[in-house]
Amino acid sequence: MKKYIAISMFCCSIAFSSMLNAQEIQPKFKYNNIKHAFTLGYNIGATAPFSLPNTIREIKSYAPLFTPSFGYQATYDLSSKWLMGVGFRVDVKGMKVTDSVQYFHTIISVDNGNGELGSFEGDFTGTNATISRNVYLTLPIFAGYRQGEWDFKFGMYFAYLLSAEFKGTVSEGYIRKGNSLGEKVLIERADFDFSREVRSFDLGAHVGVSRHFGKRWEADLTGQLGFNPVFPSSFRGVGYNLHNMYLTLGVAYQIW
Repeated sequence: MKKYIAISMFCCSIAFSSMLNAQEIQPKFKYNNIKHAFTLGYNIGATAPFSLPNTIREIKSYAPLFTPSFGYQATYDLSSKWLMGVGFRVDVKGMKVTDSVQYFHTIISVDNGNGELGSFEGDFTGTNATISRNVYLTLPIFAGYRQGEWDFKFGMYFAYLLSAEFKGTVSEGYIRKGNSLGEKVLIERADFDFSREVRSFDLGAHVGVSRHFGKRWEADLTGQLGFNPVFPSSFRGVGYNLHNMYLTLGVAYQIW
């Protein structure tokens, strides 16, 4: 993760240095160069590993949830070409996915025989269905380059978790206690809920492109790639690191 953060900060420093060294940068701060806008969008993507591990054998289905994004954005025109900006957004990031897994390490809830639920950790083989829906307060900070009606933006985002949902079921398979060599237990259906384990903070790359329509409207396509794993390294319920990887399709309306 430190490598990705270092690369992003290096690229940001190059972008800001280029802006500051450009001859057309305005030498004095001007309030008229600040633009304020409301933003509204829809997040599409996944909370997933950067590459599929060999424990996931097949993706049977994927569906986005209702995952809106809305907030406020301020940009400052440093020149006719360069700009910088910051925003505050409420982002809902989520998905529903069903896959076929083999020796997928997890922790499930099982009936311990007296009507109470207990936890069982091991390597599961069968069908896994997961619903992830996390709500973040997001702070994007970016530099931008304007070419005609187009703005190209690159920066980073910092996000604080407002609410979390990460749960699902395993079914039609078996789990081996502890690891892949452990005792085999048949599973018709069992639940898991890791909502309380989701990390409170996220940060990553923020890259976007905008197209202006008239003086007040613009259409946006923004990508956010989370560097922080969604779960802390000490958590053993998922056998690999998951990251937030989402595209936001949206619009912005300049209020002044």
